[in-house]
Amino acid sequence: MEVNPGKRARLMKVINPDDGHSVVVAADHGGVSDPTFNVLELKSILKSVIQGRPDAVLLTPGQAVRLGYMLKGRDSPALIIRCDWMNYQRLGSTNVANCLPVQKLKRVATAKAKDALLLGASAITIYFFFGYDDDLEADNLQSCATFAQECEALGLPCIIEPIAVGGLVSGKNITELLKVSARIAVEIGADALKIPYTGDVKTFSELVKLAGVPVLMLGGAKSEKIKDALEIVEEALQAGAAGVVFGRNVTKAKDPEKMVRDIWAVVHQGKKISELFPLELRGKIKLKVEPTKCTGCHYCELICNYQHQGSYGLSFALLRSEVKGETYKPIVCTLCGKCIGACPQGALYFHQRYGYLQLNSKLCDGCKECLEACPLNLIKFDQKPIFCDFCAGDPQCVKWCPQGAIMIESWE
Repeated sequence: MEVNPGKRARLMKVINPDDGHSVVVAADHGGVSDPTFNVLELKSILKSVIQGRPDAVLLTPGQAVRLGYMLKGRDSPALIIRCDWMNYQRLGSTNVANCLPVQKLKRVATAKAKDALLLGASAITIYFFFGYDDDLEADNLQSCATFAQECEALGLPCIIEPIAVGGLVSGKNITELLKVSARIAVEIGADALKIPYTGDVKTFSELVKLAGVPVLMLGGAKSEKIKDALEIVEEALQAGAAGVVFGRNVTKAKDPEKMVRDIWAVVHQGKKISELFPLELRGKIKLKVEPTKCTGCHYCELICNYQHQGSYGLSFALLRSEVKGETYKPIVCTLCGKCIGACPQGALYFHQRYGYLQLNSKLCDGCKECLEACPLNLIKFDQKPIFCDFCAGDPQCVKWCPQGAIMIESWE
């Protein structure tokens, strides 16, 4: 069947036809959440967001009436309208613990597809709750199907957002439920999906294939670190996602424009996180640890092993976490230089500019004297000594430590 030409034209505003990818910023939180600063100050935040050049912005009907003028012009982001409301979430407020718990999930339409079209929308989005064992799920499905039919008649893309909630949902089956709900959403007429990440590339790739329509990965709650949010973007794209929908990670960011540009670079340019967050080195550097932040997660050891051996494990990690009483302490190379002094061939030396350890493999005869000399027992051996070289000046343990327990500092 020929694709509705109106839908095709409008969906191309949301999803870039040149690469099939999209960056959508969700700014519809005022419709379901507490009035936090990213809701109350949306006008100034939206201005910053638009400067970051997202492909589309998701707004409630009320905000579209008030702020829709900011999306005018050929180069402006496409407008997506949130056409329903739910009582499931009350997010963002410092007083969220004082909110009464939801006893019964409710969802109602707040606008019709025609209303969204009159507001200048290029698409609408609606919730599809899946995981209840009563009439609620059936009513929700019927409402979504009605929206899809209205959108088909108007030539307006319908983006359905499956969310697994309810009595049938458990930690073990949520991935399978998301897959099933994604396919059902497509069967009733979804032109694209806005859906949570399943947690790994394999299962999300399966979901994308099952859907058969563009899948936009839902960014979720605000991440502690920008890098953490972007890592999931990389994984989603690897799984075949068409793009991402980010909300609080953008609207609550210190610099919304930069956050959008970083996401855009990953989605549209294929930039790696290491390219976006290079460590700035000034002169000689060394590793610094903050034991109170270390949780003993071993991420630093895993990434170190992978960086130097290309495999996951701990046997070739060139640092370690030790238990000190009730806390952990990262043990890292201190650049004491004892291995250099012990090398009879003079094969070890400090990098002239940055000061990290290096090896002249042509001079090394594999005598292992450096292993014996290391007071922290951090040097490993595989035909030649393997030691902390700060990943050639870009220490991955610093980048990947989720707690920030390992840092770099300058020294002379």
